[in-house]
Amino acid sequence: MTKSPVIDRYFACVGAQKAGTTWLARTLARHDEIFVTPVKEIHYFDHVAGLTEHLAERKRRSRYRKYHQRMWAQWGRWREHRAQADWYRAYMKPGLDDEWYASLFADRQGKAVAGEATPEYAIIGRDGFRHMKTLAPDARIIYIMRNPVTRAWSQLLHQCRSRRLNPDRVSSETFLSMAGEERFEELADYERVLDDMAAEFAPSQTLLAFYEDIHHDRAAAVRSVCDFLGVGFDGARMDGLGKRYNISPPAKLPDELREALREKYGGVVEGIARRMGRIPQSWQTDFN
Repeated sequence: MTKSPVIDRYFACVGAQKAGTTWLARTLARHDEIFVTPVKEIHYFDHVAGLTEHLAERKRRSRYRKYHQRMWAQWGRWREHRAQADWYRAYMKPGLDDEWYASLFADRQGKAVAGEATPEYAIIGRDGFRHMKTLAPDARIIYIMRNPVTRAWSQLLHQCRSRRLNPDRVSSETFLSMAGEERFEELADYERVLDDMAAEFAPSQTLLAFYEDIHHDRAAAVRSVCDFLGVGFDGARMDGLGKRYNISPPAKLPDELREALREKYGGVVEGIARRMGRIPQSWQTDFN
């Protein structure tokens, strides 16, 4: 039996979706001691579990083409893109197995810690987290929770873009139907994710955070993540903390839908309040 490769000093941000994972990944990528995969979401564990097709050949080739387009279009970042060439060659190799995944963190450009951010790892369950731990026994896992109402609204707007729907013309009933779809429900189930993580990883290996706390004091949040990963924090070099990514299109959350989402996620919020001992003010405002 072939022994699985081991990834040293590895971390994964496993969600939640629409909770600032892109901001965190791009912020950490600017750190002198942290390597973040050039493709932010690798999707290995959800792919091998048969849950998604984000690693389909056509999608990998599309990302590879876009990488070359950036290299030739963004002359000011030529050195940065050129330094990623070996990584992309490893990414495009056939055979999506544990050795392939481990190879994505082997050449980490001399940096001490390496990781990635795939929000859909929130759906891989205990078996998926057990697989992750097999490859990285000392892994550090980051999970960010956002007010379920605003997170759901942001995800619904994202779904409107994907489905080419005008959110101003979508009824509250249709939005609620979308929020009731299986994958949407899974990504919104914070307590289940915490249970699955806790089944495989010790408390010292997990960092739980609130989106609202992070964006209230971004520097303090990054310092906390750096401490968790065992690297130093130099605020003077972590520029761009105020930049936002993947901003949802402007659309007002209808009062009727807000009330329905409050009712839908009330139990989730109560459970998180018990587990964490507190919830941010905006959660309290929405859920009394």
